[in-house]
Amino acid sequence: MKHYLGVCLVLVTLAAILFFALHGCVAAADHTIERVRDAFAQVLRVQPQITVNQRVVMTQTAPIAELAVVTREELVTLGFTEHLEVLSMQVPLTEKAITVEAPYRLKAGFDLREPFSVEIDPNTHQLQASMPHAKILSVEQAGNLVYHAEDAVLNRITDEEREKMVNDLNAAARDSAEKSTLKMDAEQQVTQRLNDLMSHNGQSVRIEWAGTPPSPVIRP
Repeated sequence: MKHYLGVCLVLVTLAAILFFALHGCVAAADHTIERVRDAFAQVLRVQPQITVNQRVVMTQTAPIAELAVVTREELVTLGFTEHLEVLSMQVPLTEKAITVEAPYRLKAGFDLREPFSVEIDPNTHQLQASMPHAKILSVEQAGNLVYHAEDAVLNRITDEEREKMVNDLNAAARDSAEKSTLKMDAEQQVTQRLNDLMSHNGQSVRIEWAGTPPSPVIRP
């Protein structure tokens, strides 16, 4: 009888230890889930899809469609000159020139309709995130357009040429934004802020960027 009671006591003790261990693991996992949710909400205004042991515990939601992370203003200038030629020789009084410039506000950030997900390792609580690359969200004229035109006596500037220069200036601003470091800056900023927040919980986020990476052109 004493032997039976001793075995029962051991089993009850083991069951209690297992219960508290499992309860502690569940509580730790719940705390990690909340920290991940709060960090992404604070940095990106999105709740990512969160999975633990291949089980989805939270689905992705976002109150807005896009989030700008980096904003920069840049003065964009474009110009051209033209003259008439006869037999490869410039005709006098035919050289005309147009220059246009305007400040533009360039914004880079994230499309929150694209998938954001975080996988939490149930044993180590390590975080593996998958996020879309940053993109240029908008390129807007932020001030007055300054227009300089020098007509030639025999070669006047046309309305079509003026309109084309304005359209080309908008395209040049967009091209400048795409070739800048804005997208990379946005990604680095988000990575840093997420890791800063999760470090308070003794964790870091490893991010895998989905899609085509931003590749700015280095200007000479």
